[in-house]
Amino acid sequence: MPWSSPNGRPGRWRTLGVVTTAGLVLGGCAPLVEPQTVVNEERSGVDLPVRKGGEISVALDADPDALDPTLSSTLVGRQVYTSVCEKLYDVGENLEIVPQLAADLPEISDDGLDVTIPLRRDLLFNDGTALDAHAVKRSLDRHREMPASRRATELESVRSVEVVDADTVRLRLHRPYAPLTSMLADRAGMILSPTALDELGEDFGQAPVCVGPFHFVERVAQDRIVVERSEHYYDADLVNLDRIVYRPIPDPTIRLANLRSGQLDAMWKVSPDDLPAVSNEDGLTLLNQPSIQYMGMSVNVMNTDGNTAEPGQVEGPLAEDPRVRQALALSLDRDTINEVVFSGLHQPACGPIPPSSEFATEETQACPEHDPDRARELLAEAGVQTPVPVELMISNEPLTLRLGQVIQAMAAEAGFQVRLRPTEFAASIAEAQSGNFQTYISGWSGRPDPDGNIGSFHVRSGANNYSGHFTPETDELIREAAEETDPERRRDLYSELVPRLRDFNNIIYLYRERLYAAHSTDLAGVRVYPDGLMRFREAGFVAEGGEG
Repeated sequence: MPWSSPNGRPGRWRTLGVVTTAGLVLGGCAPLVEPQTVVNEERSGVDLPVRKGGEISVALDADPDALDPTLSSTLVGRQVYTSVCEKLYDVGENLEIVPQLAADLPEISDDGLDVTIPLRRDLLFNDGTALDAHAVKRSLDRHREMPASRRATELESVRSVEVVDADTVRLRLHRPYAPLTSMLADRAGMILSPTALDELGEDFGQAPVCVGPFHFVERVAQDRIVVERSEHYYDADLVNLDRIVYRPIPDPTIRLANLRSGQLDAMWKVSPDDLPAVSNEDGLTLLNQPSIQYMGMSVNVMNTDGNTAEPGQVEGPLAEDPRVRQALALSLDRDTINEVVFSGLHQPACGPIPPSSEFATEETQACPEHDPDRARELLAEAGVQTPVPVELMISNEPLTLRLGQVIQAMAAEAGFQVRLRPTEFAASIAEAQSGNFQTYISGWSGRPDPDGNIGSFHVRSGANNYSGHFTPETDELIREAAEETDPERRRDLYSELVPRLRDFNNIIYLYRERLYAAHSTDLAGVRVYPDGLMRFREAGFVAEGGEG
């Protein structure tokens, strides 16, 4: 139904998108700055006095998958969750794990098998019902046991969840699991309203109810997700905005044009092409953070019937012969990709552990040289006819398509013929999960603990193991590293593990994004942390007399 903006502007979802690339010509009047200057100017948010009330429109880079924490798997979905579904724990500005719905960090028994979590008291879900230990147990059990759960791998170490009392739960583990608290700082730790689960069951994602500063109002596919300030939120006094409208706009040019025109108040993912202008543009604030994510190319090796089903060998030289996958990896020049596609504003990457991690070592950060000559030799050794055909599924977003074209050109020099298969983002996730692809460009927003970036991607039938590839030896090493509580020993284990994973090339790691978001200078209090999420809990319009 029609609506109007509480901040005095007309309801903008009716006209959003009419601003085209012409808006860029009119909007960018500020002098440009050097790209490297943009990289060096980190900013997680702006602190200014804000006023109560108002509504904002926020552009996302894609339409999220189902808003069901048990089933979802996208970063763009997590952007919405920050407003409507809090977790037992959260990630702080410096990637520290902090209590959120929990009252304190867990108490862990000496043998590492019992994890006791105290809960904050007097919490209410956004439907007004109480959050207690029984609700926590029900959500955790759903994450662990529901068919098709994307959280099952993350909580695989949990044997049972017990209610100690109304404000305490205890997790009994099969084995010690050092990353557990980190896992509970994401979707595995989101607690869902039992009343909503009773009403909606498997359709929970159509109208999610959790604890959060905002409550879900409506979703129109490919158009908008609307949330409003919750009257039941425990820190309601900190929440300033009345309403947020999330808009999926895959094209970064159109996102920026609408931000400049005032049709949007904030946007995720400023294109590297636009960063020098945006960083110095009147009326806009650029937020810039390093990330713990990675982007890579998954190669379908053993995903024949869905990535959580029994693995089976995929046919074709790329899947069957590791030399062919190595040749493809050697054909790609990560430094040139970063310069040509991203203006040098991201970072080449060759593994799942970011350099900022306490577990980063020389071995985990090593990158193989770009070597097309060796790639051609490997194809000759494998006895394959060239050019080797490769289909690359890729999201149909302009910058990603440019990446695909660069990969095409580089791989061609080594003896590959890459054909791009542009696919809508949410559809590409479904295709990857089902195994309906040969290679696929995708990313992971990253977790503070390395196991969150490794386990579900490389173990047998892992929730995010789109390639399907595994070995018993690396499965055991992943498990051993996750059980280890001594940081030095864990570092050594990852130094052994990551080179092995890299050699399989079932994921060819390519680059690590920096995080660039922008908002109007009328706003303050928007936060972006290295976990890749925009937080609006304390955001608001700048109060009269404040300087935007």
